[in-house]
Amino acid sequence: MDPILFPTRQSTITLQDITADNWQRIICLIVNKDQLTLVPPNVESLCEHQFHLPHSIVKAIYADSTPVGYLRVQRVQEDCTPATVSATTISAATADQIPTLPGTYQMKCFMVDQACQGLGFGTKALVQLQGQLVAQSTTPASVQDKVVTNSPTTTTIRVLTAPFVTVHSDDSPEHFLASVGFTKSATGKEMVWASRL
Repeated sequence: MDPILFPTRQSTITLQDITADNWQRIICLIVNKDQLTLVPPNVESLCEHQFHLPHSIVKAIYADSTPVGYLRVQRVQEDCTPATVSATTISAATADQIPTLPGTYQMKCFMVDQACQGLGFGTKALVQLQGQLVAQSTTPASVQDKVVTNSPTTTTIRVLTAPFVTVHSDDSPEHFLASVGFTKSATGKEMVWASRL
């Protein structure tokens, strides 16, 4: 068996599917004690994805060959109209693409293991997520869907800020999210990242 190498700042960050081979390693990842109120345990989030919200997107965050984090986004339901869903877009997605259509997503869980925080892994993973969601919105089938629905091409990720009050302001994820392009909404109840193509 190959030795497990501890990731470094130079590690390559990728978003990978959660499978029968890696799910147990993913559920063992945990945040710092002062962050426990910000995200649900990974096992709870995966169960919710499997049984309650099966159309959410779940990905493991890998640093080289080591899982270091987990993310889950849920498509906002009002965007899920039959006219905008294309079976060809979903079935044509490759393993490294996020299989979804453009629209608005709610960040349900985003975490990096406590041993791997502060190395830039979260930033790189979130930038990759943004890029994959935007790239998915420019596929030929989704462009055809936009012509049919006459809707603009916008990909939006929203994060509710209510849990942020449970941690000291210096430890709030607000600073991290702002560093990757999220801004506070007018109501202050969420942070929003949007890309208009």
